[in-house]
Amino acid sequence: MGADNPYADQTSTNTSTPWLAGGPAVDVDLDGLREYARLMKTQQADIGSRAAYLGPLNEMPGQAWDGDVLGEADAVRAQLLANAGELRVYLGKLAESLGNVGNAAQTIADSYRSGDALSAAKLSDVLFAFGDKSVPRPAGLPEGVGTTYLEAQIAGGAAPPPLDSPQWQAGPVTPISAYQTLQTATGPHGERRETLTFTAPGGAVTTTTTVYDRSGETVSTSTTRTSSRVDGPVSTTTQQTLGADGRPASTTETRTRTENGRVVEETTETVDAKGRTTQLTSEELDPVSRETTTTTYQPGKSGLLEETNRVETGTRTSGADAPHYANG
Repeated sequence: MGADNPYADQTSTNTSTPWLAGGPAVDVDLDGLREYARLMKTQQADIGSRAAYLGPLNEMPGQAWDGDVLGEADAVRAQLLANAGELRVYLGKLAESLGNVGNAAQTIADSYRSGDALSAAKLSDVLFAFGDKSVPRPAGLPEGVGTTYLEAQIAGGAAPPPLDSPQWQAGPVTPISAYQTLQTATGPHGERRETLTFTAPGGAVTTTTTVYDRSGETVSTSTTRTSSRVDGPVSTTTQQTLGADGRPASTTETRTRTENGRVVEETTETVDAKGRTTQLTSEELDPVSRETTTTTYQPGKSGLLEETNRVETGTRTSGADAPHYANG
């Protein structure tokens, strides 16, 4: 902590643990512990749900000072966004702490579920429940429970969720410069996803997404570059996925043609690093019949594109009554 900590005395007092070395035995109320664990998890979920109400704190500064503003206004905007981000992180850590306490209570309940509910528990058992590896395993912990409750949960889903998974809890978008922003999201087991976006004036938008595991090790890094152009009635959006060497690993180009303000044709083509088409989807709208035809192509055994699926959608009608027949 050092001199930077204005509460050094309080920190020293709160983190001093000589009382852990001994003391009277602790009576364990298993039913109470299980209920306590459930309530802690409920409070953790409640904080997570209420955090959504803080969304305006992350949106209003950008809305108040949008576009080109004075340097002082940009500094205020950045500070307000940083403050909102800190509050969000604090609430996230508070929710995580409640979950950890609940997990520890559940682990203690697991340790004594096979014995006398009023057996005396050692304080080292509590330390084990909180993940302290320096203390011995509780004697009453069933052999089938090889880890703490939290570790067992993490082991069931150790891999971070996909980049677009709803399990990520996205934080605020923090401006780094006039052209760069950073957004951090947290995963269900302490993973972290950082999305750095660079918007060149009048040019492409480059997004680099890095995923870290709960120990801070890099799991994956991906970079995409998106650009667009308009040529008369045709607009084209190109998204390139870059490899570790900075070269395009795949490119997806979407071409949209409009007539009289209505989209009549849209084609999406994906090619690999060697320029070979891996998938092509074409959607055409007949301006007269208003019927839509969607066709998907993929390379066949010969290497040439082959039609793999076709969907034809007619115009929507109000329907017609079924014919009525008289009895007899």
